[in-house]
Amino acid sequence: MITVYKKGTVPKTMELITINDIYFNQTTVLLLDNRAADIIGRIDGSVMTGQFTILSRFDGMALNIDKLSTGCKTALNILYNPHKVFDIRECGDNALDLIYALPEGNIYCDYPLISFDMNAVYVSDKKSVREIGSYEELKEWWQDED
Repeated sequence: MITVYKKGTVPKTMELITINDIYFNQTTVLLLDNRAADIIGRIDGSVMTGQFTILSRFDGMALNIDKLSTGCKTALNILYNPHKVFDIRECGDNALDLIYALPEGNIYCDYPLISFDMNAVYVSDKKSVREIGSYEELKEWWQDED
């Protein structure tokens, strides 16, 4: 289950990544395996043909994997680096739906950025970590001033 952090709640012991493109291009790309192909297909509609190449959904042209969308890179960062916290503010709805369905990982945003298809997540605030199971409850938590 994903753990959600908002402003001021990321533990000092955890690294917060705010520039997902660079982190993906320098670190996560080296960790990719067959799990990445499904995410790339679902978010960007591209086909992963090798660790560093994809086929464009627009014209079938072979592209370097660094051409993936930021939302796709963010989802892959979260999947392959569950011990870090990733800012999700550059993600579109298609990436958010997948991110909120991941079995584990950590996400951050200053404001409510929630998938309508979310099930349950953990939230971390200044008081504790707890489970939230609905869109409305998560939105309320995000807007609450601790």
